[in-house]
Amino acid sequence: MDDKRVKVGGKAPVRTRGRGGYGKKKNGAVCMYWLQGRCNRNPCRFVHAAGEVNITPNPTNSRSYTYHRKNPTDSTSNSDSKQKKQKQQQQQSLSLTSGPSGDRTHASHISQQDSHPESHEESSLSTRGSSGDGIANLFMRLAQLDGHNKTVTGIALPSGSDKLYTASGDGDLRVWDCHTGRCVHQGNLGAQIGCLISQGPWLFAGLRNLVKAWNLKTETQYSIDGPVGQVYALEATTEDVLFAGMEDGNIFTWKYDPKTDSFPLITIFKGHTASVLSLQVGCKSLYSGSMDNTIRRWDLDTLTCSQTLLGHSAAVTSLVLSGDGCLLSCSLDQTIKIWACRQDGSMGVFDTRNEEHPILALFGMHDAHDKPILCCSCNDNSVILYELPSFTKRGTIFGKQEVGRIQSGLGGLFFTGDGTGQVAVWKWLTPRTA
Repeated sequence: MDDKRVKVGGKAPVRTRGRGGYGKKKNGAVCMYWLQGRCNRNPCRFVHAAGEVNITPNPTNSRSYTYHRKNPTDSTSNSDSKQKKQKQQQQQSLSLTSGPSGDRTHASHISQQDSHPESHEESSLSTRGSSGDGIANLFMRLAQLDGHNKTVTGIALPSGSDKLYTASGDGDLRVWDCHTGRCVHQGNLGAQIGCLISQGPWLFAGLRNLVKAWNLKTETQYSIDGPVGQVYALEATTEDVLFAGMEDGNIFTWKYDPKTDSFPLITIFKGHTASVLSLQVGCKSLYSGSMDNTIRRWDLDTLTCSQTLLGHSAAVTSLVLSGDGCLLSCSLDQTIKIWACRQDGSMGVFDTRNEEHPILALFGMHDAHDKPILCCSCNDNSVILYELPSFTKRGTIFGKQEVGRIQSGLGGLFFTGDGTGQVAVWKWLTPRTA
């Protein structure tokens, strides 16, 4: 039996044969099967750690979806010819654009089996990578960040910071050094953390009856009170406006005032009849997804609800907003819906994609070739990675429990957090050309 291992520091791979001699580490060589989440040897003579793992965030990591479709299907129209024409236009128009991405690092190609990997007792995550266009563009697990004991409820990469922030349902907030992958600070906020986001120098955590805020530049901490119940969703703008989606269906809105160094309340959006699970801001509107099966569109000029989007038959769990105003939503009804503006300015369903399982979260990123990727996390413990606009399946991440949080970083890195409390660091691979 062949044992394939990869050497740290870019040196030649170490190849050995046989099963003997596993009592001693092999000259610092990292176990390739561990990197893929498939090593089941304990002890293993190869290292189950990759030394220093650089997970430095991209300070200009802006991602958005773009549609160029202006006349979506009206919800009352069932014309087959119109639907066929719109499907064809969708296949040509959906893309994912990004701002300056900075320098990219490229890893050596390590192929992965196109089948579900064997079970692995030491790791809660495994992968299955595939290619939709004949190019072997896969991803691999670089490292796992252990420490949380409960479900990961937030992953944040503040702009200009060299730290990764993660939160869990038991109130645990951890700070990881982006150069070494080590936890450099840990604290408990004393209550369940429902969500964690960053915007510019700000870091926000949604708790029960409270939002915690930190200005990482001034090292100042704020307690923003007013909410009643658990804060499940947060969204912030570059104008220092903060939105909080609440357990009771309300959406609190604050704006930072530098004169008073505080967050005075602007308004409370009321309309949802159940918990708000997701928020997105764009095109002078706030979009909210709720457990009442609806999406509401709030006009930020008039501070009123301009439209209620109907179409999902179960809780709307996640929203992704495009750069040109189109919206992707997912639900426990096992569908992804794509909404676009009609000629009258209202939004309608442009397309619907059916999945095999209820969907927990959506997240957009780019692969190593800068192709748009949509991550779709389902309640069967999988994350499916689709290439857009064709929705070609590029790979699947499997977890022991549901993956509820996904975040992207610099150089093809991305992060996932699951129900066991584990945060995994992944990397898109650039294959070697023949």
